[in-house]
Amino acid sequence: MLIMTVRPDVGKWMTDHHVVWMDGDELLCRVPFTGVDWTMLEEMVLHEAPVACAHEDEAQRSARPAPAAVNLVRQPVHRRFEVYAQLNPGARAVKFNQSELTYGELDSQADGLAVLLQAQGLGPGDLCAICMQGSLAMVRAILAVLKAGGACLPLDPTLHDARIAATLSASNARTVITQEAFSDRFAGTNAQIIYCGEQTDDLPCSWPLDCLTEDVSPACAICRFSEVDCPVIVVKDHANVIDGLESMQEISPIGQGDSLLQSSDYAFDASVWEFLWPLTHGARLVILPAREKMDLERIRQLIVQERITVMHVNLR
Repeated sequence: MLIMTVRPDVGKWMTDHHVVWMDGDELLCRVPFTGVDWTMLEEMVLHEAPVACAHEDEAQRSARPAPAAVNLVRQPVHRRFEVYAQLNPGARAVKFNQSELTYGELDSQADGLAVLLQAQGLGPGDLCAICMQGSLAMVRAILAVLKAGGACLPLDPTLHDARIAATLSASNARTVITQEAFSDRFAGTNAQIIYCGEQTDDLPCSWPLDCLTEDVSPACAICRFSEVDCPVIVVKDHANVIDGLESMQEISPIGQGDSLLQSSDYAFDASVWEFLWPLTHGARLVILPAREKMDLERIRQLIVQERITVMHVNLR
């Protein structure tokens, strides 16, 4: 389970803002959109984290009460999104630039893409690489892979071709979802390429086959490169992902009416909860375009304009 502790040096700022320290170099900021401290925001975005950080010792961690079990048999992580889509299909789910989808629209589109993935042979336990820039299409692809029974392996579009090929080989991912702008990145591989753009007219209006997906089934994979530039693939199951999301929810609960600003790079250990946390708890996801991630003025505008209540800042 993800262990998080509150920063010890935020002082009075904590009375109006919820700041959570994660792994020593990341911040989760619970910010009332009407009272954003822009100086603090600028410090978080542009400056390195202080060395000092409070961590719970083993005795403190063991003394923490265990979260209550809601169900004895836990459903896969995407089922939580589907429940909200069925209960409130008209609620706003995700926005990118000027385009926005409701829960019902996103669920329907992800179903259609999942049908195509299953028709192409993606099944339970299979890794599917996703090489895309942040967009509505990327969120649709993540949910579609999970609905099809597969596990998501994110690929950074800026990676060198050789690293992309090595990652596909090491992970045995035979299917890649990408955007047409990155089609040349996979010319030297044997992967099956599926293009996923913003247009959805060609998606079937049907439901994917219900796969036997359990909490121990793989949900996503993370690729890291060793010192000798060899890819190391770490697979996380649904239970692991859900535990991480519940840890976030325990520290800073979100729900309908909240909006999370997604801003991390697409290394899945950080972005997985940014994409799935709001969508599995009825909140709204707002995706920050890559070109605006270091534009403080644009971030300020988005926080006010989109009534952002939660955001994540990576201080590396």
